[in-house]
Amino acid sequence: MKKLFVTCIMLVATVCFVTAQQRPTGTPEERAKRETDRLTELLKLNADQKTKIQAIELDLNKQMEKRRQNAQNTDYRALREEFNKLRDEKYKPVLTADQFKKYQTDRTERQQQRQRNN
Repeated sequence: MKKLFVTCIMLVATVCFVTAQQRPTGTPEERAKRETDRLTELLKLNADQKTKIQAIELDLNKQMEKRRQNAQNTDYRALREEFNKLRDEKYKPVLTADQFKKYQTDRTERQQQRQRNN
């Protein structure tokens, strides 16, 4: 009976651990909407900015998807940095100076948190 109990506990712990390690997935459209919604709340985007940010996110997510599918041994850190630079270039004309600064601060904090979790 103890062995069965311990086995069940280990199975549940394994499932929880594996689930916690998975990154959010979805279509490029779903990822773009999720990020746009997050940024709308964080940066208090107006309707025009929200529309433009969603279009930028959709375009970048589609590009990223193609790169991931076509690449065998991709350095994902380099790819993330490349797309962060592209995102910065496209966001800067859309956001106000204060919003852009807040966006960059948020991105830096999220990167630091990601590094601590790895």
